[in-house]
Amino acid sequence: MINTNSLENTDKFFWHRYDSIYTQELSNLENVKKIVEFGIFKGDSVRWLNREYPEAKIFGADILPVQSEWTINDAISYYQLDQDKVSDIQNFLNITGNEIDLIIEDGSHFPKHQKNCLVEGMNYLKSNGIYILEDIHTSHPQHDYYTKDGKNYISPLHLLLFIEHHRSIGVEIHEDKIKELTKNSLFNFNEIINLINTIKDIKIYRRSTLPLKCYNCNSSDYNYHILKCKCGADVYAEADSMTAVLTKR
Repeated sequence: MINTNSLENTDKFFWHRYDSIYTQELSNLENVKKIVEFGIFKGDSVRWLNREYPEAKIFGADILPVQSEWTINDAISYYQLDQDKVSDIQNFLNITGNEIDLIIEDGSHFPKHQKNCLVEGMNYLKSNGIYILEDIHTSHPQHDYYTKDGKNYISPLHLLLFIEHHRSIGVEIHEDKIKELTKNSLFNFNEIINLINTIKDIKIYRRSTLPLKCYNCNSSDYNYHILKCKCGADVYAEADSMTAVLTKR
């Protein structure tokens, strides 16, 4: 059983309420030896992973250099990279090597950066390894991170929904459909083909309840008429708290 109690200081717990997702999905992993997390923030997630998987080597990547509050021990290595630079991601993953059990992408949340890590990271997962793409709601058409780069383009959310939908209805994905997805898209033809061939299972979760407390002011004093915190932050926006859990073939 995965113990998510120590996630309570992270937005995984109090805002997104992903604790049940992590409990359910990570229980499928056995003999975890190698973990990668993009995006360290205050280091709470890495500390939790270190306690949950004491035998695993953890590779953390962030655009920031090592911060004073990050846990330092022999099981954890930190690397500085820019998710906007595919070469940075490739160099980092060359260091980690193949056969990664778990990748958690919780970095900048920009759709392009999520795409870069997804395309490169899936190649380094072991068979039946898990890739968790947090905050994929930033690819939702109503999210500011999506609209700043245009509209109606194929982002990670769009592509994963496409693959999952075709599999669910039992329709083969033909080449002409893939070519259509490369128009006004973050993905090229070969990247889409590779993801179709390497992803065994796709689950996309969305929080259906209110966050335990506000990310902006840490209050739980909400205005339930308009579903906002008293500080003005939305606590039930449509483009919020979505995560994708992918399993590799």
